[in-house]
Amino acid sequence: MKGDDVRDIIINIVSAQCRWGGEMCYGEETHLHYIELATYEIPTSQVLLVEPHDHFPDDNCALINLNEATLLENVKQRYMKDKIYTYVANILIAVNPYYDIKGLYSREMIEEYKGKSLGVLPPHPFAIADKAFRDMRMLKESQAIIVSGESGAGKTETTKHVLRYLTEGYGANAGVIEQRIIDSNPLLEAFGNAKTVRNNNSSRFGKFIELAFDKQAAVCGGSLEHYILEKSRVVRQSKNERNFHFFYQLFAGASDSLRQKLGLTTPDDFLYLSRGCTRYFLQPQNRSALSDDRLSRDQREHGPLQDIKMDDLEDFKMSIKVMKDMGLDESTQESIFSILAGILHLGNVVFQESKSAHGGCVVSTQSQSSLNMASKLLGIEAKKMSKALTTRITGTRDLTIALRAEETSNARDGLVKIIYDRLFDLLVTTVNKAIPHSNKQTYIGLLDIAGFEHFEVNSFEQFCINYCNEKLQQFFNERILREEQIVYQKEGLNVSSVAYVDNQDYLIESKKSGILALLDEESRLPNSNSEHFTNEVHRVHNENARLNVISNNNSLNS
Repeated sequence: MKGDDVRDIIINIVSAQCRWGGEMCYGEETHLHYIELATYEIPTSQVLLVEPHDHFPDDNCALINLNEATLLENVKQRYMKDKIYTYVANILIAVNPYYDIKGLYSREMIEEYKGKSLGVLPPHPFAIADKAFRDMRMLKESQAIIVSGESGAGKTETTKHVLRYLTEGYGANAGVIEQRIIDSNPLLEAFGNAKTVRNNNSSRFGKFIELAFDKQAAVCGGSLEHYILEKSRVVRQSKNERNFHFFYQLFAGASDSLRQKLGLTTPDDFLYLSRGCTRYFLQPQNRSALSDDRLSRDQREHGPLQDIKMDDLEDFKMSIKVMKDMGLDESTQESIFSILAGILHLGNVVFQESKSAHGGCVVSTQSQSSLNMASKLLGIEAKKMSKALTTRITGTRDLTIALRAEETSNARDGLVKIIYDRLFDLLVTTVNKAIPHSNKQTYIGLLDIAGFEHFEVNSFEQFCINYCNEKLQQFFNERILREEQIVYQKEGLNVSSVAYVDNQDYLIESKKSGILALLDEESRLPNSNSEHFTNEVHRVHNENARLNVISNNNSLNS
């Protein structure tokens, strides 16, 4: 044994040896302990029965010895054989392979799954979609499919597969509507997705898609609602992340005349892009298609980003095509380009403290051209924009108060986030207008929420995204665990209770003392900051067992 590595091992009754060779290990909350390959005496309570050799069923419930270890091993072994889907009863587990599996989502596969009950064919999103359709038709009630998981798990791609199955499988008479539903994805991804540390095409907004069906249970339209767009990404990203995809598509794909009209050079010339990664996604055949005057210094030194499905140059062409198909004419498209370029130029405006007796701040001489360009593109007079950003008017006395440079920069960033949010609203409204559903009787809803992520610095939107995922997990626990156990108890079945953690006592939602309420109060203070907010949370909830105060940095860890 390895000295300190095994000091916590209890020697006891039975012998155990690693099945797979190499080193055995066991984990604790903060440490991973390794054991040399050998035979050891360990407690029987730590020994879990394994499955018979080569028994890796489609449904984890079919495991002979069902426990956490055999469930994970079954999912792993199936994944190694490109069987990336596994059932747990009527729940589908998906493991993202990060490459295409030939024929897995073909038209032939769609036809094969139509009308088949769960379990008849191998696990697949098509099977879940077909069950939802058959339940909707039989019960004459709308259905919903929840796609959840961490960022990069493949939620959005799974949602696309379900959407395609339903529109192609049961939308033969929908024609243009069917195609518009599918085509809306690349447009919304261009303006709502971004590269993060964990995912090259991370959804930075949540969406609920209603696929409408008529009396004959045929697709007749659809609609989309969006939630929690990460607006803060427009003004700030982490080092290895990017802003929303379309900014880079515009730099890569715009004609020379359009670039000149918009005042676009390279991504690293603009503050709102240079804080993060400034490289394009390009496929090998397009790596020499862009001239050097479009490439950032980072791209010239290290080359483009690589992803088997992403190419900013080609994706720009696709985005323009979808805009046209959705009814956005060239004039409207140019207005969208002007808004995006105006946002970037506005981000380059620098504010300096004024030396006048009245205080306040002014636009620096060096960045006056950026203000002029932003004003031109956004359709606002430069003087009016400068005054609006550098002053505020009190609500009661109608007095104009000059703002400091930091306050003005914050006001500028706030304006930019609102502009982008309204632009995204416009695109969603355009998609909904292009996909009417006047004959809707029932619908199948698809919920694709942005995944749980934890960054070095988390935005407010990421906090909301993570909290939303927690609420979904609570809903899952309630429906799958607690309610099922109540049914078993009523029917007198002797079934062991499944213990799970219910975190409702985090008090995030409480109207007066909840974390969200305290954050709202903090944001109204003239000199609000993270340290004061954290201390207030600690003060209000100092007796809450869920609050763990880290003394060295006063951070909040729940």
